[in-house]
Amino acid sequence: MTVPTRDAAPPYGGARTHGGVSPPGGAELMERCHRAARHEGLAPALDVLSSAVLPGLLPCGPGGHAVVAASTYARAGAVWTDGVRHPRRPHLETPLAEADLPGGPVVMLRVPPPEAADADADQEERAVLALGLVWLRLGLSEALRAACVGRLARRRSGDATLLQQQLVKGTVADVLVEQLEIRAVVTGAASADLDLPMLHHLQRRITAADREQVRLLGASGYLTDSPGMTAYVSELLAEAHAAHEEGT
Repeated sequence: MTVPTRDAAPPYGGARTHGGVSPPGGAELMERCHRAARHEGLAPALDVLSSAVLPGLLPCGPGGHAVVAASTYARAGAVWTDGVRHPRRPHLETPLAEADLPGGPVVMLRVPPPEAADADADQEERAVLALGLVWLRLGLSEALRAACVGRLARRRSGDATLLQQQLVKGTVADVLVEQLEIRAVVTGAASADLDLPMLHHLQRRITAADREQVRLLGASGYLTDSPGMTAYVSELLAEAHAAHEEGT
């Protein structure tokens, strides 16, 4: 995989103000991320979030891993690693995979850490991105639930659909409750209201719910063209940004 030629971008991404970027991390942005994830897919939602919070930057987690829309991969002129901006060095990047998902391709790669941080990590950017990722993955999880319900309602076992089976109904109900509880926590919350450990906890709950939903799809849930593939990449996204959690 090669890095396409990128349009000119300001050094180290968007301009800073008052000692740091003031990302638009309000409820409207979170709702746009959630809506894009649920109705359009992972890549459009990632594009909404990164273009608003970290324009011109390639967002990476603490370990240097990135899960980004292909458009962000192509355009980014600098790197953001867990709150620290540094120059992009494409020749040192390690492409890991590219997934062609509904809504567009998503690229997974590892980026070398900054040679020397020229500034402290921007805590506001970290908080906004972390909250946005919860909203984004919640939207994907809800879309997965809709896909599961639709598929199970069409498949029959004897005289009833799979969705009417007691264990299946119980699992779907448990997942719905989990999603509603997560949504209740983040609704109305500003980026400063929830600390990173809490947001990582919510991510783990989303991952657990998604794994239960993929199991409902049976073997088809593990095919590359199934909704389960989006859930898998969504989990990788959470893991990339939750690395080194204990040190946050």
